[in-house]
Amino acid sequence: MKRRVAITGIGIISPLGFGHEEFWKNLTEGFSGIAPITSLDVSSYPCKLAAEVKGLNPSDYLGDKGLKYLTKGTKFLASATKLAFEDARLIQNGHGPEYAGVVIGSALGNYPQTTDYTYDILRYGPEKLLPMDSYDVALNSSTNFVSVFFKLTGPSRTITSGFTSSTDAIGNAFTLIQKNRADLLITGGVEQISLDSYLIFVMQKLLAGSQDSAPEISVPFDRRRNGFILGEGSYVFVLEDMESARKRGARVYAEITGHGLTYMGVKRFGLEEKTERVKSTMEQALGQAGQSKDSLELICANGNSSKQTDLIEAKAVNALLGGRSKEVAVSSIKSQSGECYGSSGAMQMALCLLAMNKSTIPPIRNYEVPDPECDLNFVLNEERKQNTKVAMVNSLDYNGNCTCLVLEKRDM
Repeated sequence: MKRRVAITGIGIISPLGFGHEEFWKNLTEGFSGIAPITSLDVSSYPCKLAAEVKGLNPSDYLGDKGLKYLTKGTKFLASATKLAFEDARLIQNGHGPEYAGVVIGSALGNYPQTTDYTYDILRYGPEKLLPMDSYDVALNSSTNFVSVFFKLTGPSRTITSGFTSSTDAIGNAFTLIQKNRADLLITGGVEQISLDSYLIFVMQKLLAGSQDSAPEISVPFDRRRNGFILGEGSYVFVLEDMESARKRGARVYAEITGHGLTYMGVKRFGLEEKTERVKSTMEQALGQAGQSKDSLELICANGNSSKQTDLIEAKAVNALLGGRSKEVAVSSIKSQSGECYGSSGAMQMALCLLAMNKSTIPPIRNYEVPDPECDLNFVLNEERKQNTKVAMVNSLDYNGNCTCLVLEKRDM
């Protein structure tokens, strides 16, 4: 028999605040983390906005020892992990449970540090570099640091699959616990803004404002949308076996009951087939959860203000829900938080969990001009009171990956 998987802790380091309480307060009060970029010199480029993490003092969470060797992303992830363990009441002597593991998603990880380190090797020669110069430059080094820092001996995995990285990591952690291969896991995602990631998206004209005369705005599903605004941060969760959570008297935010994933294609498939593949992924997740479209009450959408991806998602949701498309609430966080790339699915899951536990759905901000092709029951500009029991998190990648999670809040 498959085990039930409970979510018992939330840790957040984000442009909207640190910890889930500050995050929720700023989110519901309409604060936007999107502002002029301060960490990079973008004076030569068209896009000037991003959602940056500001004011973080990682020593508040991690102490001072060894921090100078850590990248920005590793500080995000380790700090968020500390908050998640504390929220789940699992911290003992500054460390998490020894048997716990870590499954984290990140699209680029410490890529800018990796490229800088490679450049230094080529420029100066490897014999000129100090051993600590390579301490935190690999894709999986943030995940490894968390395992070492918190003295965890369980599985340690870094999953990279573009925009769906953190959703895939959460789905993988869910499966490990469900199939009795782990008992307690830290899972979620981390991403940092860097010149590398910024230029990747600017050159592909995926950022808002990167196309001629297009406004630099984040307006998911709005007709004015023309690209996303880049964000950063770390969103992590404590997942554990439901029976173990109950025995220790843990607070359970919700449980993960379904996970679906597929490849919707890039150039190979047209709009109709991509839409069908996203729809089938949602059906797959609902089927694993033992639920149907009739039980779904909330969709925390991928919606990131991209012209094509928002359209595909809206059409797929309409195809899934049919006559219920005006009954199921749909919201997106990215008009306030930006597109957090590999960590965005975890960010959406944080929104979903808090919305379910506070019986309130934060709205899509900045929405003004309806797109008749994206016609859903959007929560717009004002929060909506709703007691949600079954919800879905969608995660789409413009290169073709699609992942969905189903969350349920049952009477425990």
